[in-house]
Amino acid sequence: MASQPFERPQSRYGAARPAQGSGGISGKIVAIVMVALLIALVIVVARFLATRDDATVKASMSNFERVDDSTMHLDIDVTRNQPDVPSYCIVTAMNYDKAEVGRREVLIPAGGPETQRMAVEIPTRDRAVSGSVYGCSTQIPAYMDL
Repeated sequence: MASQPFERPQSRYGAARPAQGSGGISGKIVAIVMVALLIALVIVVARFLATRDDATVKASMSNFERVDDSTMHLDIDVTRNQPDVPSYCIVTAMNYDKAEVGRREVLIPAGGPETQRMAVEIPTRDRAVSGSVYGCSTQIPAYMDL
């Protein structure tokens, strides 16, 4: 027994639409635009990842010592990719609550070896128990004299 396809009443549902092919011209344009946006996004992310860690100056704390209740001594190791460019680093002293109680900007003049150890005395407003390097840059602020 062969089953016949059920036909819907045309007066109630309207005429049957012809079958459309998948992806007309507008669908192809949308697909091309989406692929182009995806490629652009991949390029932007790749460039960001390639340049995000290109710091020309890096510093790490190698030693710290509390001299007295109002002074902290830090030794920092500064590494510069271009030693012929002046740079600076910001170092901080912290108390038990990890609050910053002292800060010092250290100017590193042009010249010298790529990696050098610098001794820094930080005046503090409270008893310091640790220190850290906040960051470094080659863009020296105008208020710092070279």
